[in-house]
Amino acid sequence: MSLEKLIDHYDHICQIAGNSKHIAIGSDLDGAFGKEQSPYDLETIADLRKLGDLLQKRGYSPDDIENIFYGNWLRFLREAWK
Repeated sequence: MSLEKLIDHYDHICQIAGNSKHIAIGSDLDGAFGKEQSPYDLETIADLRKLGDLLQKRGYSPDDIENIFYGNWLRFLREAWK
C-alpha cells in the first residue's frame, strides 16, 4: 500500500463522516508492526509530512490537515482527561 492509497482511506472516512474531525494519524513507527505493515513509500517518520501535501492536493484545507495531523487527538485527549 502507498501513502496515496492511505489518503484514499482517509478521504473515504471524511466523506462518510462529513468532515475531517473523525480521523487522525496514528503511526506505529516504533516498530510494533514492522515496516511490512507500513505504506511502502513511508521510509522514516519524516515522510509523514508527505501526507499534508497529498491531503492538500485532494482539496483539504490547512485546518483540515491540522485536525488530521494532531488537532483531533488533542481534542479527544482533552475531553477524555477532563
